Amino acid sequence: MRLTSIFCRNARAPQNENKVPFKAILPLKLRDRVSSKNQKATDRGCLYELSLLLTCLEENEFEDKRCVPQFKVLDQCYKTHLKNVERAQIEQEQIVPVPNSKNHTHKQITYLLRRYPTV
Repeated sequence: MRLTSIFCRNARAPQNENKVPFKAILPLKLRDRVSSKNQKATDRGCLYELSLLLTCLEENEFEDKRCVPQFKVLDQCYKTHLKNVERAQIEQEQIVPVPNSKNHTHKQITYLLRRYPTV
């Protein structure tokens, strides 16, 4: 005798898939738009460089002269971060998607779905 039958006496038996008819509540086709929900930015900016600078300042009793390299690294990181944010905003404003790009915004996907609708 199986142990599962002993332990699961009050359990419900699985339902047979052939006996349950499929009823489509909505039509089985894609919509021609995509919502803009859940598009959160995961960019942390220069958090690592800032933490290095703060630990350097803490170790040197907050004297700026001893942590000049960390200041330069943080400044350089911040400048590249600003360039990346500006480029991302320009890409996000575009409605027509760029060929061979891997990431698309909701506006670009909506544009593609409206241009090539599903039948």
